[in-house]
Amino acid sequence: MSKIDLEVSDDLEFEDGDCAVIIKQDGSVGKVIMPRMDTKMLNSPGYRSLLDVLDLLQPGSKEEFIKYNEKKTRRIH
Repeated sequence: MSKIDLEVSDDLEFEDGDCAVIIKQDGSVGKVIMPRMDTKMLNSPGYRSLLDVLDLLQPGSKEEFIKYNEKKTRRIH
């Protein structure tokens, strides 16, 4: 695992249930950081917004992400 220098702003606040998308220098999606995937998370407006953002940044990734989580959690979106 590589180390990165991270500057954290006092204005940047994460709360339980928040999601983050790491965007690489070339503009592609690097990592998606999410809370535990449960029914509450799958049905949340935040999760739906995350899928929309992912698809905007990397077209087709919304369907890939849904398939990955269905395989992992055995839940249907």
